Amino acid sequence: MAVIFGTMHVVKKAGLESPEYAPLIRTIYATATTLIVALTFYLKSLIQQKNDTTPLEYDDPTPGTQQGRIETTMCKYDLAELAKLQKSSMFTIAIVGFMHFKFGYIQPLILQSILPMLNLYKNQLFQIYILGKPATDSLKRPWAPENPFAALTGAINGTAATEDTTNEASNTTAITGDTAARSSTDSAASASSSSDEDTTKEK
Repeated sequence: MAVIFGTMHVVKKAGLESPEYAPLIRTIYATATTLIVALTFYLKSLIQQKNDTTPLEYDDPTPGTQQGRIETTMCKYDLAELAKLQKSSMFTIAIVGFMHFKFGYIQPLILQSILPMLNLYKNQLFQIYILGKPATDSLKRPWAPENPFAALTGAINGTAATEDTTNEASNTTAITGDTAARSSTDSAASASSSSDEDTTKEK
């Protein structure tokens, strides 16, 4: 969330929501997305190259299904997890593209140029196959299931947060204007009353 709100603050501060920046932001988003997709296929090649046939057994963690014992290998497990990552990435790309071209939202493009890179860096497959970390502790298989729509939710929340901030600012401005107007009206009424009293005393 800190990344989302921090990014949105920078976007508002720099005025990146202006239509003139749209082509540049689209280019950055397309470049980041292409890099993410390329890295997932590179991961696939590394997994297949290693071809770890070590047996792996674990209980099915899928919600809503009867608990069953799954028997597989490290290689097959990693390929299945990578397939989930790729499917989630494709779904997010489709939704973010729809939000941008249908409704003109710029924020999701900016967020999805940053968040997927951070998520991929923290991904267990990236940590093991690219960073070379041992598959122990938090990297020990099987891994806890993650929300496949976390990045997309972040983008939507970021868009909503920006809209809420804009609305709050508008409301604050309106309230301030109303307060100033009332203060001015009260001052004028007070001055008029004082003038009437002075005129009465003179008579």
